[in-house]
Amino acid sequence: MQSLNKVTLEQVVKKQFLNKLSAYSGVYISLIILQMIAVLFSMNGVGMSGGGSNQVSYNLHYYSANLVFVFTMLWVFIVSIIITSKSYRDEDFSFISNRLSSDLSNILFVVVASVLGTVTAFLSTYTIKVIVFYLPKFDSFYYSPVSINMGSFLFMGILTAFFYIFICGAAGYFVGTLVRVSSLFKVLVPAIIIGYLFFGGFISEVSGLLTIVEFFYLESSFLTFVIKVILTTMVLFSSALAIFNRMEVRQ
Repeated sequence: MQSLNKVTLEQVVKKQFLNKLSAYSGVYISLIILQMIAVLFSMNGVGMSGGGSNQVSYNLHYYSANLVFVFTMLWVFIVSIIITSKSYRDEDFSFISNRLSSDLSNILFVVVASVLGTVTAFLSTYTIKVIVFYLPKFDSFYYSPVSINMGSFLFMGILTAFFYIFICGAAGYFVGTLVRVSSLFKVLVPAIIIGYLFFGGFISEVSGLLTIVEFFYLESSFLTFVIKVILTTMVLFSSALAIFNRMEVRQ
């Protein structure tokens, strides 16, 4: 006799996903802390220029939330690694689940984390503007560029930022699978990240990392950029899922 209360894959994934949204609340706090630190660092500005004559002089200071987005990409990368750890994955088996439902719910969580990171990073631009406006060392003059196509420009900018953050999440999830395969990656991955922070240019030339970054960053067509990101994330997540399935068979 078959049970009338048969649970579908969709129901299991939804239940696991909703549970993770509340159970992983600590990652949201870490996001806020990292972005606050990035905002403070951004107060130094990203550049300045000046000029004048005998009677008038001026200094222009340029501010940007780029550092906040960089910190957000780092955050989602680390979070995606953490949720692949054994302790986090074992929690999924408190439900009626399998490896596929666990991976799908994790991927959904990475998507939501990427959206949350994008929104909060974008809002941080206004935080920076407010802080700069009230800085005592500046006069009251304030300029923010506005154009007729500002709405579409902002939309594409936010969407682009989301894709950059999301691909970092996919990369983190794939790296997390490698860490599970061999303990060697537990040392290798942090060493590469820390080494890149200090010797970024040299490592880029040797490892080809610069070529990978340029593959996305130098793309002039927005549609092509989106296709590149979608295909890359699909490959990363599919590879992670395949690796975990092989590990499950061997165990």
